[in-house]
Amino acid sequence: MALTRVGDILDPKQNNFTLLRLLAASAVVISHAVFLHSGHKADEILSSITYFNLGDHAVNVFFVLSGLTVAGSLAKSPSITEFMVARGLRIFPALAACALLLVLVGAIVTTCTPTQFLSDTRVWRYGMSTLLLGSAATGLPGVFGENPHPSVMNASIWTLKYEAACYVLLAFVGWLGFVTERRFAWLLGLSWIIAGGILFVHFGHDTTPLDQAARFWLCFSLGVGFYVFRRQIVLSSFGVAVVSVLFWFTIGSPLERIVSLFATGYAIVWLGKLPTGHLRGLANRIDLSYGIYIFGWPITQTLMLVQPSISIWSLTLLSLMLAVAVALPSWLLIERPAIRARKVISNLIEARIDRLRQRLKSKPTHEMAQHTRSMQPITDK
Repeated sequence: MALTRVGDILDPKQNNFTLLRLLAASAVVISHAVFLHSGHKADEILSSITYFNLGDHAVNVFFVLSGLTVAGSLAKSPSITEFMVARGLRIFPALAACALLLVLVGAIVTTCTPTQFLSDTRVWRYGMSTLLLGSAATGLPGVFGENPHPSVMNASIWTLKYEAACYVLLAFVGWLGFVTERRFAWLLGLSWIIAGGILFVHFGHDTTPLDQAARFWLCFSLGVGFYVFRRQIVLSSFGVAVVSVLFWFTIGSPLERIVSLFATGYAIVWLGKLPTGHLRGLANRIDLSYGIYIFGWPITQTLMLVQPSISIWSLTLLSLMLAVAVALPSWLLIERPAIRARKVISNLIEARIDRLRQRLKSKPTHEMAQHTRSMQPITDK
């Protein structure tokens, strides 16, 4: 039997990466539904078994697959500008629509009067903070205040700032010419020693933003590594068994947070090669993962507000169904058109940059010409 390497499945028609992102987004919604139903973080699925709960594992999947696919996007992009424009269009248009929708929902369900709500500076600050990727722990006046996990409008988006940082870092590394096998191997090894060391040393302590940065860089750079070494890395069930056993033996130890990321990453890319029939094509045509991810939390919070006595099963099912229902128009009307506009927008930006460069180049020449004329002697007519 021929060995399957990562490079053999990079074509979307040959992998399930979009479908796996959809399942990961659904896992995040399920995990958050359990948490938001009780308000206790310890209730989330897998919390009592592994260091990361179900939602955490799903986010790790997102970052590994993001690193793999985005590295391929960088390699195919004609310029760093187009690459960054494409990344920005993937995040911000739908996020802006989500923030606007949450403000409208907040205006309806708030305990404040319409005048009080709209005049509160927290409303416009929430919108601005969301677009700056910093509103995950904030809320709107009088909204969700009585929920088991009160006030927080959309905690899911807390990971977006780390993803955006990974995009910028990858673009910089690519600009330096380091996304090659030999150079990236050195960068990968050094960064993994630092990031892994941070997670190892901080074991048993409260998780810090530095821990999260190390975690997400390990996941994202692992995905990039899968792309860079796509001709060498073999995907096999034996490999999945090996990393699974290693993960199992490290559960509860300082190595768990590190090994679980690599085990999850290898297993999820291996799953990407399995045949899934028509589901693969459908998921590739209609990518609902991002919409489900960013809309899932506020939908669950709204359901808890409207029906506080709702059962956990009903809450989970309704959250998933409504998240899909909102994610579909988000994809069709916002995300897909934005992605298709990347070339037009990047061309406009590059044209502006070129004109600015020309002006900066011509300015010293113009100033020198003026200075030369001013130095010429003035003669009487």
